[in-house]
Amino acid sequence: MTTIMRSDPVREALSLRNALNQPFEQSFVRPVWDMSNGQEASVPMDVYETEQGYQVRALLPGIKPEDMEVSVQQNSLTIKGQLPPAVEPEQKVNWLLQEIGSGTFERSITFPTEIDADQITTSYEQGMLTIWVPFSHATRPKKISITGSQPKQMTVEAGAH
Repeated sequence: MTTIMRSDPVREALSLRNALNQPFEQSFVRPVWDMSNGQEASVPMDVYETEQGYQVRALLPGIKPEDMEVSVQQNSLTIKGQLPPAVEPEQKVNWLLQEIGSGTFERSITFPTEIDADQITTSYEQGMLTIWVPFSHATRPKKISITGSQPKQMTVEAGAH
């Protein structure tokens, strides 16, 4: 069976353009805190799983702990906060370069395994927020111990048929 596909040069040109733009967008050219269009900031995160739970690291330089909030609902963890402006709104300045921006940020992650919200711990040091999210006790693997017993010996009474 042969399939005939119609060529679409416009779609192919846009696909090529996107392929060429992607390395630049992922490099230093596009800042992490891009709020120039009134959008919320992106928070770069690392999340990995261990035998005991999840480790979340969020890069939040220049933000005070009191200006951020960590919440959990079911299996979702959310980090919210506020990055203060570099200059006061009434102050008139002529920007030469503005990549940091200011405003609110929010980032959520949903874990595939049930978590223990009561045992979550956090630390914040040098702009790195680290969150330890343990698995729920119900979902942790349990090791079952096996106890041995002496095999019982069967005796055969003489004369019994």
